Amino acid sequence: MIKFFRKIRQQLLEENRFSKYFLYAIGEIVLVVVGILIALQLDNWNENSKNATKEKEYLYGLQEDLGKQLSLFDDRAVFYDQLIETGESILTDYTQREKLLQIDSINKKLSFLLYTNSYPEVNRTFNELNTTGHINLIREKNLKSDIITYYLNSESTARKINGNVENVNYNQIFPILKSAIIVNLENFGFPSDNTDQQGLTKKMASTLENSLDDPNKEFEIINAISMRIILLKSNELRIQKIKDEAEELLSTINAKL
Repeated sequence: MIKFFRKIRQQLLEENRFSKYFLYAIGEIVLVVVGILIALQLDNWNENSKNATKEKEYLYGLQEDLGKQLSLFDDRAVFYDQLIETGESILTDYTQREKLLQIDSINKKLSFLLYTNSYPEVNRTFNELNTTGHINLIREKNLKSDIITYYLNSESTARKINGNVENVNYNQIFPILKSAIIVNLENFGFPSDNTDQQGLTKKMASTLENSLDDPNKEFEIINAISMRIILLKSNELRIQKIKDEAEELLSTINAKL
């Protein structure tokens, strides 16, 4: 093809047909430019097609992550409700019986209040989008903004909940409740065939009873239980708020897909 065009140019020059030569040269340049533009357009189309495929893959990843996180939010809500119910039942029984030692299964109930759960972060896809810069593959500006806002809020919620667990529960509440129980492996889901838990509990019972019989100790324990309930309800509200945001974002992504 190049040799063909070259022959035409050469023939025009040999025949001294300069005006036609220049017109032909211009036409040839135009053809080359058009060819380049078409090639660029095809490259852009291919690139856009690849980016659209990647965008959809990331949206499916976010969809899966949000679904898992919502399930974990539900688990946390059930867990919080069980702990709150246990704590409130202790306070109710204490009001009626006036002695912690008179409450049924007090050791087991106080042991259960030591259980904790951290904030469920499921952000694999968002982290990949963020670290690679592929967040810009999300073409719709409002959707991209919603995704970024949600995960920033989720990170903030995680800091607050985990901070409450670490700074308030572990540092202030946990030591008080731990000092008010006999640590029984079975109460923490670890039954042992090699340890006589009943004999051990019986041997330690008198010491614990003397401790719980102290009004000052009771006062401290009751306050710790109340603080535990407040902490749980506070974290539960935070979980519910971020869960609502997760559901809204998931709905938007589902509509996009």
